[in-house]
Amino acid sequence: MSTGEIGTLLSSRERLDRFIEQAAVMRRAEAEMLLQLAELDKEGAPVEFGYCGSAATLAQDVLRISRAEARRMAERARVLFGALGISGEPLSPDLPNTAEAYSRGEVGVEHVDRIRQFAAELPDEVLIGDAWPIAENALAEIAGEVGPRGLVRPIRELRARLDPDGQEPSDRDPVRPDREIWLRQYANQWEIHGRLDYETGLKLRSVLDALGKPRSSEANGGTPDTRTPAERHADALTDVIQLAANPENLPESGGEPFTIMVTMSEQALRDGIGTATTMDGSTIPATQLRRIACDAGIIPTVLGSDGEVLDMGCRDRTASPKLRRRLIARDKGCAHPDCDKPPALTQAHHIQHHTNGGLTVEDNMVLLCAHHHRMIHHTEWQVRITNGRAEFTPPEYRQKRPIPVG
Repeated sequence: MSTGEIGTLLSSRERLDRFIEQAAVMRRAEAEMLLQLAELDKEGAPVEFGYCGSAATLAQDVLRISRAEARRMAERARVLFGALGISGEPLSPDLPNTAEAYSRGEVGVEHVDRIRQFAAELPDEVLIGDAWPIAENALAEIAGEVGPRGLVRPIRELRARLDPDGQEPSDRDPVRPDREIWLRQYANQWEIHGRLDYETGLKLRSVLDALGKPRSSEANGGTPDTRTPAERHADALTDVIQLAANPENLPESGGEPFTIMVTMSEQALRDGIGTATTMDGSTIPATQLRRIACDAGIIPTVLGSDGEVLDMGCRDRTASPKLRRRLIARDKGCAHPDCDKPPALTQAHHIQHHTNGGLTVEDNMVLLCAHHHRMIHHTEWQVRITNGRAEFTPPEYRQKRPIPVG
């Protein structure tokens, strides 16, 4: 039987398992390649073969890669597997635990680079102290459980402990921009266009680029990010809008969340299937409405089978400003272990949905960014509150044990 014939016989679960295993195989191969580069450097091969003692130059030539990538490879090899000092003495690696996790296929090059960059920013006295091996081991263990962005919060906390002085922040005086924006609705979508001054456009582009980076496969539920740049920027703009729509950022609304009035059938409300109609005539799928209802003031008018009004709802299902502050103090941003989004870019999610009897209380709510909010609603990810902390359980195919957060 040919490889193609075998491939057609695989179930989706078997194909997913093979996909995950192949990723681990590639990571182990990458780690082995860096180990070989480190050993070549220690043995003096860059001098022996005429590359002026530069492991990066050797790698650039023999692998036919760019100078930038060759330099990154040489630096990874050094921090993961050690090198020789100027006088020929062996230098211990800065990231031995990360190297072991990489060699087992548990972490990827993005994890390595985030930890490597963190180590490069620390003072030398920190790296040779007693605390660094413990911190690096903790980061290597966390990296085996989360995507690269999941390292941002632990790194931030470790930096505060290891290097409390840090770098002094720099402030810029804002310039009042001239701008025009037009927003028009077509059917169930909106069209936005306008113009910005040069400085504001640069700022917006910077924000969209920062928030619209491609997601790693780990952070995207195990699948590659196939969004186009325009789609990623649109998702980033959604985050910006979410930031502005949070109650604490809208003092003129009296601390209340934005409100959407909808009409829906009793069946759609009970089963979560079907659509609801907004006051402007647009339709919203019931599944989408359940997600929006976590963080917006949804006031439903429930109709019976003959169109009679059965109930006019209220908005006690959304988190009050006081409750949201408590959630921020507990979750410190998106609570998902693969995320580092700050509190301002999060939504308050009901673990047991309001329509299923879930209460709007701290033990039934968790802060999630828009991406992970959708993931919790539409994938097999589960979340619960255990001993005052959010605890996430990934789909069975992704992880074998719950991931505690905090």
